[in-house]
Amino acid sequence: MADDFGPRVLDALGADQPWEVPEDWLAGVRDRLRAWGDDPGTLRPVAFPEFVDGTPAAVWFTHQIAPLLTGWIPVLHGEYADISAVLTRDFYRSPVRYGGAGHLIRVADADWPLQLVSGARGFREDARRQALQLSRDVVSLFVDAPPMATRARALTSAFDRVLWDRELTRMHTAADYETIAQFWRTAVLSDDERLALPELAGTASALYYSLSTLRDTHAKLVTEVPDDEAGDFAQLLARMILATGLHGLPPAVGQILGGAGWDVVNALADLKAGFDAHTWLAANTVWLARAVRRDQQGLARSWAAAATRVSVHLADVLAGAPWPELQVPDLNAFLRDPRPVSSTPNPPAPVREAEPEQQPPVEPVPEPVVEVEPEPAQAAEIRAEPVMLAVPEPVDYTDNPMAELDALIGLDSIKDAVRRMVAEVKTNLRRKELGLPSHERARHMVFVGKPGTAKTTIARLLSRVYKQLGVLEKGHVVEVDRSDLVGSSVGTTAPLTAAKFREALGGVLFVDEAYTLVPENSPGDFGLEAVATILKLMEDHRDECIVIVAGYHREMQRFMESNTGLASRFPKLLSFSEYDTNQLVAIFELQARLNGMIYSGDVLDALRAVIPPAPRAHNFGNGRFIRNVLEEAISNQATRLSAYDPDSLTERDLRELLPQDIKPPTSMRAEDYLFQKPGT
Repeated sequence: MADDFGPRVLDALGADQPWEVPEDWLAGVRDRLRAWGDDPGTLRPVAFPEFVDGTPAAVWFTHQIAPLLTGWIPVLHGEYADISAVLTRDFYRSPVRYGGAGHLIRVADADWPLQLVSGARGFREDARRQALQLSRDVVSLFVDAPPMATRARALTSAFDRVLWDRELTRMHTAADYETIAQFWRTAVLSDDERLALPELAGTASALYYSLSTLRDTHAKLVTEVPDDEAGDFAQLLARMILATGLHGLPPAVGQILGGAGWDVVNALADLKAGFDAHTWLAANTVWLARAVRRDQQGLARSWAAAATRVSVHLADVLAGAPWPELQVPDLNAFLRDPRPVSSTPNPPAPVREAEPEQQPPVEPVPEPVVEVEPEPAQAAEIRAEPVMLAVPEPVDYTDNPMAELDALIGLDSIKDAVRRMVAEVKTNLRRKELGLPSHERARHMVFVGKPGTAKTTIARLLSRVYKQLGVLEKGHVVEVDRSDLVGSSVGTTAPLTAAKFREALGGVLFVDEAYTLVPENSPGDFGLEAVATILKLMEDHRDECIVIVAGYHREMQRFMESNTGLASRFPKLLSFSEYDTNQLVAIFELQARLNGMIYSGDVLDALRAVIPPAPRAHNFGNGRFIRNVLEEAISNQATRLSAYDPDSLTERDLRELLPQDIKPPTSMRAEDYLFQKPGT
């Protein structure tokens, strides 16, 4: 069942396919959580950070375990990636929400199902028994949720076995916690339950399971989708070790592998000299995308889930040091199906009517290995040339900003938030028409996200939407940063800030990198005066201007804490996720078509190889990076074609991009350089 804005998906990497979460299932879980909230006798040990006062322990436990029931190192994607916050929204008050683009990776402790039991260890026996019963009841909420069902059923059965046995129940209400935890590690689970919940037996058991599943899955994937660079399991593990920052085989891994560990040691010796983690990860991304196109999506997802688990184990052996970023393939590259092979054909090279001596030397390109010879008709389809589409005319969205919003790639959670804001305005306007009291809230907003994630684009769209609704008189946007607001001497900052604010009256004042107004460890900085001036003018012109402050997540949190008046004046926070790889490719395709270019599937594969794998650096440019890649590709195409007689070039030659044109951008526009500010 879908809500007003389409189906909401929870995509757990270890599952065979995404799950469109039914609204009735969500409603049922939320009703159960509210029932616990209304029960005066339910367990409420202490106040939980980011939860409303009086939140029941069962609600907090639901928030903790929901993602872990999809896997003990779950990788979650989709609009409901933050399933914990979705379920506990009546109690959970975190300022940041996740979902849409990007993915979340969580790591479970070996005793994660016992968090309520552990938290109640100092309570009376009746409260400890209630904690045990609540643990079982919360887990049972997920036995009908496909991504969680297998683990939830196994865990529910284990809790039931404890609750049905008087002596075991007595142990959980009277024994010390280490005795309880040891019992769960060694005795409580059946063999089938241990297969579903391998981490509960301890780290060694989880590591054995992770290595075994990665070895088996890698062998199957290499068989189904041969790749010269994939190598055998020993070479794969050696590359993962090097990518994680280690220099040798960890002893814990060696103990499990036994004699096979020497193969990994030898592979490490062979690979150390020329290994490049980025190149390897990019090649993995292309390989897995090819597996999806060959109907091996389930196998590709299983491989990536196993690789993620092993990566976490390898990072964990860096005792006493910070964990590195997880060195796994770009998970977003295949969490959604790429287009079928037949829709992105590999065209033959263009035929040029020129004398042999006038043509530059061409390196022979080997044909790809195909396991099954296609039928003639099928072969013709695969080798068909790109269709020479007309250059699309830009669509005029001047009078329809909401249609322009819908046409943007990605940004699902942001689109949802904008629609809700529009609905709120329309409802309040109707209330006024009927003489009813309206429920107006301040419309000032905080935008958080990395560069190139469309923060400025959404600000411009919002200004036009609010003008159409009559909320703003002009609907223009005045974009400013620190240099526009902060003067160089005493007495100059307030006039500068006030002038920009007056310029924005009737529209939106968009303050980019707002955190630079309050630099760290600079209590006398003039930027503080700019913030105070903006706050006063927001109060004096409450309904005449909307202020949007934007920047990186962490820095904006510090900015909001720098002045006690900021949080109350900015009630809305919109979190802009990074674009995933598929969305970046879609942006490239859209921009290429608007520039009149055509391309094959090989070009898109080459593009995937130059997009940095996730998680990406803090200053990765997202949409701006793709624009730079396209501009660089068009420049490379021009250089390639300059070797030919201009009169021999056809329309197709001038419009077609080839894989060799796609390279990492070696330069960027001046304004893009200025956007590369530090942050996270």
